[in-house]
Amino acid sequence: MARRRVVVTGLGLVTPVGNSVNESWANIVAGKSGIAPIEHFDTSGFNTRFGGSVKNFDISPYLNPKDARKMDLFIQYGMAAGAQAVQDSGIECTEENAERIGVAIGSGIGGLPMIEHNHNALNKGGARRVSPFFVPGSIINMISGNMAIQ
Repeated sequence: MARRRVVVTGLGLVTPVGNSVNESWANIVAGKSGIAPIEHFDTSGFNTRFGGSVKNFDISPYLNPKDARKMDLFIQYGMAAGAQAVQDSGIECTEENAERIGVAIGSGIGGLPMIEHNHNALNKGGARRVSPFFVPGSIINMISGNMAIQ
């Protein structure tokens, strides 16, 4: 059986030091840190109050904002980085090559803000207050799932 090859054809990044490959690399080379005080939630109950957060992120070049509202931020970050990688690759998905193109995206955990929001909604208002987009908007494999759909 012939060995199949995998080729990385494009890169995309959404990181605490930049929202693209070029911006991230320029900031790394310049010695800029992405670590700063956490501002997007109250850290007063925690010993650590700093971390690496994505800044100045705009999903609109990559996704319709209406669709993005149904997704946790980690999915939006992954979709933006994936779209950058596809653009960087120059690959055009056609009927002829579609079966030879795949998506492999790894992530350890995500969706915690959406999980917390829906947990609170359930506790305060019952099951009817849980968003119908809760599961598809927070499960870990939805970055690659959404990328494959697009």
